[in-house]
Amino acid sequence: MTAYPDALAEARSPRRAQVLNLHATVEALVTVALLAVLVAAPALFSRATINDLGQAVCLGLFAISFNILFKYSGLLSFGHAAFFGFAAYTQALLLQSFAGLPVPLLILATGLSASVLGYLIGQICVRRSGAYFSMTTLAIAALFYAVAFKWHAATGGTDGLDSFMPSSLMLLPRWHLDSPGISETYLLVLAILIPVAVAAWALLELTPFGSAVVAVKHNEKRAAFLGYDTHRVKLANFTLAAGLAGVAGALWAIDNSFVSTDSIDLSFSTTVVIIAFLGGSVWFWGPLIGAVVYIAASDWLSALTPHWQIWLGLAFILVVLFAPGGITGLVKSLWRLALRPQAAANV
Repeated sequence: MTAYPDALAEARSPRRAQVLNLHATVEALVTVALLAVLVAAPALFSRATINDLGQAVCLGLFAISFNILFKYSGLLSFGHAAFFGFAAYTQALLLQSFAGLPVPLLILATGLSASVLGYLIGQICVRRSGAYFSMTTLAIAALFYAVAFKWHAATGGTDGLDSFMPSSLMLLPRWHLDSPGISETYLLVLAILIPVAVAAWALLELTPFGSAVVAVKHNEKRAAFLGYDTHRVKLANFTLAAGLAGVAGALWAIDNSFVSTDSIDLSFSTTVVIIAFLGGSVWFWGPLIGAVVYIAASDWLSALTPHWQIWLGLAFILVVLFAPGGITGLVKSLWRLALRPQAAANV
């Protein structure tokens, strides 16, 4: 009798491995399909749709950076817009001052500056947890918003910054993009965004660093007992999230050709929370889907009623109550339900 459960467990373990491999394969195929649709979008959709998609992919990377903190470290940031807005202003100022340098180099410099800022702020924030971490990030974001609002000489205050995009963008030496249109700018954004996001995914899903981050999230004391420097692990992940938010902010400035305090205010920090939860924090690419749905829903509802934000808020409440895993979490749950009869038949 005692051998039967062990034999049953051994019999089920290969099936479980097969199911996990199937899930991984499906996720990989969905990821490739999603990125392929985004790349092919200029040939499939109108200019207005491409304009919306440009905003959506920038917000998607921003939401992914937020989710790196929430999903992998269990840290809920209410001040993530500080890095996004800081990078957007930095990118605008760099384009004004160094228009002759390659744009990818300027975006890299902006992302690195956001990472350095994240490292410095993370020294304070990651020492806290739970509500204390959230309130600390909120206070820092409020400080950054006050600076952007008051420092009119650098940020333009409430007027923002415009006319910083040069007529010709240098992509590489001897390779210029003259008077880029909506489609060209969108493809430029994707050309930077996809490699950066895939690299972040690989770092967190395929390397020991990602395993260490998850271990610290699940049980910080046990991870410390095993020899991990938990403070450094959380700080490294915080720095990574800040850098990705910085790249998203830089791309946002290029895609919109305008930067204002809206990109750094407190409501924008809550917007990214809504986007990440809407798409689903259970999957790395879920926030990108959430951003596309958020932009599409905002456009559709705003055309119907001036009170569209109320209806969007109600929809978000329903998602939290009935589909806490977001859109991707709901799809995963339905997928498991579809596989359950087949798995039971094989036992």
